[in-house]
Amino acid sequence: MRGIGIDIGTTSICLAVYEEDTGQLQEVLREKNYFLEDTFRQDPDRIFTTVKGMLDDLLLSFNSGNNDNDRDKPVVIGISSQMHGILYVDKEGRAVSSYYTWKVESGNEAFGEETYASYLSHRTGSEMYTGYGSVTHFYLQQTGQIPEDAVWFANIGDYIAMRLCSVKAPVMSPSIAASMGGFSLKGKCFDMAALENAGVATSYYPQVGADGSILGAYQGIPVTCAQGDNQTSFYAAIGENEQVLGVNVGTGSQVSLFHRNLVDTTGAEIRPFTAKGFLYVQASVNGGKAYERLAEFVKGAVFAVTGNETDVYGKLEEAGLSVPTTDLRIAPLLYGSRKGPAPGGSIEGLTPENFTLGNMVRAYVTGMALELFRMYEQLPEEMRREKREIVASGNGIRKNRLLQQEVERLFGLPVRFRDVEEEAAAGAAMWALAECKEVE
Repeated sequence: MRGIGIDIGTTSICLAVYEEDTGQLQEVLREKNYFLEDTFRQDPDRIFTTVKGMLDDLLLSFNSGNNDNDRDKPVVIGISSQMHGILYVDKEGRAVSSYYTWKVESGNEAFGEETYASYLSHRTGSEMYTGYGSVTHFYLQQTGQIPEDAVWFANIGDYIAMRLCSVKAPVMSPSIAASMGGFSLKGKCFDMAALENAGVATSYYPQVGADGSILGAYQGIPVTCAQGDNQTSFYAAIGENEQVLGVNVGTGSQVSLFHRNLVDTTGAEIRPFTAKGFLYVQASVNGGKAYERLAEFVKGAVFAVTGNETDVYGKLEEAGLSVPTTDLRIAPLLYGSRKGPAPGGSIEGLTPENFTLGNMVRAYVTGMALELFRMYEQLPEEMRREKREIVASGNGIRKNRLLQQEVERLFGLPVRFRDVEEEAAAGAAMWALAECKEVE
């Protein structure tokens, strides 16, 4: 059996065909995703047009006679999506706003003596950060920016599913809904009473569907509701294994583990996963984007001195590998934290001896790994016991050998990758295939 996985990432869009028998991706298509100029917003209809074009190209190969066995054709389409963000749709199910991604910072603006995010956290009893859909929605509500013809809000993955299935109202999976904030894990629904008590306009909140529910079909192929990209990446790489720790480094980064029971804790964000349990997650807004900034700095310096454009990633790795350890300390917290802007990163212990590119790169990557390890230490100790290995995912660590080394050293666990790239897209297809079997 084959399934198609669609991953709507922050910086890229990926479609992949996953073949269950081999456990491999048979075909992968990629396109860039774009922010609207000088914002952390994106154009939902441009994203849909891109996805539809890629999907049509992919399906054309199965309808061209090259695959004449019906069993070889994809039997389901699963969707993985960047979480937390929202857009508004009208009664016809069409976007009437841009897509406000998880990176928007309006939740950190002042609301009385607090910020929008801290106000909602206190009033609802549900921890929320800037970029969460409920926080963005409340900010837009309070500032009069919700479009007049808006009826519901949806995540970008929900919107893609709606448009593919010609459905007018969004249906949000628990994994996406929980990322909005103000969600009850026990009830698997929004806590409307708490949200209303905080003054949030709840009429815009979408229906929450069951795990893996089918929304409709595209060209006769069932399409499932979108799942969160953290969950789909974890599903592809680890599944439901409690002895493995997941480390994902994409634009941002997460440390995740699977646990079968719902345990009250302030040391982790708890996210819906499969019917068998939950993901316990620590997330950072720093990740591959922070390393990209280092590369851009070095690239800019080379150009300023030589006037030449160059691809510096290979040279950065070469320089870092030449310095196994360093006493230079760099905290590359360029983008602050999810709780709000931070003073920024820092450099400590700079000496004439370690003032080299190799030491700089090694210390920078060590700082990235240290942030991941400190997030891990905040997870409940009972869940950290008996971890045997780390399964890493995301191109931010898959393509960074230095980061792999430092994660292994700090965590004291071996790092491996499942032999499937584009984990989020693969996981969306795998999850959808599993749900199809449950329905059968």
